[in-house]
Amino acid sequence: MSIRILSSIEINSMQNEIVDLYNGVQWTAYTKEISKLMRAILNSHLVIGCFVDDRLVGLLRTVSDDSSIVYIQDILVHPDYQRQSLGRQLVLTCLEHYQHVRTIMLLTDDRESQLHFYASLGFSNTKNLQETPLNAFVKMNGIELK
Repeated sequence: MSIRILSSIEINSMQNEIVDLYNGVQWTAYTKEISKLMRAILNSHLVIGCFVDDRLVGLLRTVSDDSSIVYIQDILVHPDYQRQSLGRQLVLTCLEHYQHVRTIMLLTDDRESQLHFYASLGFSNTKNLQETPLNAFVKMNGIELK
């Protein structure tokens, strides 16, 4: 297994692998418009790939000003390689890269495994904060959040 930061040249040459990975984790809303997915990835501040036998099996991408905020937009690991600490390695690589940045944020669903995963990496769920109350607000175009 190897983890490395990907250049735009590498990303462009890996379009099929990237689409296969997003489809593999059933994030098909992303792959309905492949050109939009690729534009999003290419415009990311940082893209980290995880490879097993030269096959892309994991990816993490961020949006950032590289000073005060980093937003982890996507973190995905192909189902055949989950529960092998690959996602953890992707996040740790990201955290190391951005150790100089004050705030690192992400959104995730409410599955217990997701909550435990991010908590184990030092992230705090804002709904559990008491001494430092914070709120996270989100608006998603085309989706009514309830």
